[in-house]
Amino acid sequence: MGPGGESFGGHARVSSRLIPISGCGAKGPACFLVNTAHARLVLDLGYGPQPGLWPDVSAIGAVDALLLSHSHRDHAGALKLCSDIGNPQVHASAIVGNLLGAEIDTSPLPLHGSTEVCGIRVTTGRNGHAPGGVWLHLDVDDGLLYTGDYSVESPVYAYDAPPPARTVILDASYGDYDAPLADCMDALDDLFDQGPVLLPVPAAGRAADIALHVERSGRGLPHIDDDIRALLKKLAADYRECLRPEAAAALDRIACEAPGIERAEGVMLAGVADALSGRAAARVSQWESAGAPAIVFTGYVPPGTPAERLTRSKRASYVRWNVHPRLSDNAALVRACGARVVLPAFADAKHIWAWRSAFAPAQISFEGPIIL
Repeated sequence: MGPGGESFGGHARVSSRLIPISGCGAKGPACFLVNTAHARLVLDLGYGPQPGLWPDVSAIGAVDALLLSHSHRDHAGALKLCSDIGNPQVHASAIVGNLLGAEIDTSPLPLHGSTEVCGIRVTTGRNGHAPGGVWLHLDVDDGLLYTGDYSVESPVYAYDAPPPARTVILDASYGDYDAPLADCMDALDDLFDQGPVLLPVPAAGRAADIALHVERSGRGLPHIDDDIRALLKKLAADYRECLRPEAAAALDRIACEAPGIERAEGVMLAGVADALSGRAAARVSQWESAGAPAIVFTGYVPPGTPAERLTRSKRASYVRWNVHPRLSDNAALVRACGARVVLPAFADAKHIWAWRSAFAPAQISFEGPIIL
């Protein structure tokens, strides 16, 4: 039995219902079940972001389709669990399908447009957060919008405004935080002026944003690892459709001309974001016991990772780079969509009072089933 006593695998389809499997009430992997008169759909199937954290899909039963918002691990990192939910067809943008690899058979969703999935009209738009990332609007009842992760501030990734929806699953990752990206840029610039800086970053995420900022700030080109270089080349060529038009040429120049990371010099961008693996892990291991370079983390710091260890010991510092919406961005979205029910996702429920005030008169919910 699922939340509210509903049998997930029972296929009772009297009315459309939304059931948060994971991702509401605390930071955790994205996974949401939608039961409609036409089909049973899962929105995202993530892992983490904390090591070892999987969504519990044991009670879902077989579903008709899995729709992915983007390729990041906490939204698409649990695809090995597809066999537990009936091996549904996976739907994602062509860019996300490419990033997931040939072993995942995906049906393409438009970056900005509409299609049908199992008889349900699905409208998508670019989410401003990641390569090929989209928000998902399901034409059920009075509309269900799943933002996945999104941002309206990215200097690289384009963002499209979604249509009206009565129910919104909202990226509330930042809780009540409301500082603009310009403040983040200023804080990083202060550190860049003090000497060499290593920033562990996700290649398919804020790496492009920060690289573009460094190039535009007049500091020359950042030093980048091979994975970031390959992703920037893809963004400037095959993935241009998800970019702001003015970003492509600069990213191409950075990809072609930026130096590699050979020693502690300048602004260095290396994956992965929590320094658990990749070039960032190797450089952290090399430099952790030394006094330089500075190490700066800019995103979520998962428990049990080098990012947590280094920030706790003060060997590394933390400066947020906005890749999720601020509280005021979310409030504007709720108003623009005419939302009546809002599920704040990917954040601790301790922010509920801020959300209630900002999203009023919409009702706040963390549990299901929710009648759509």
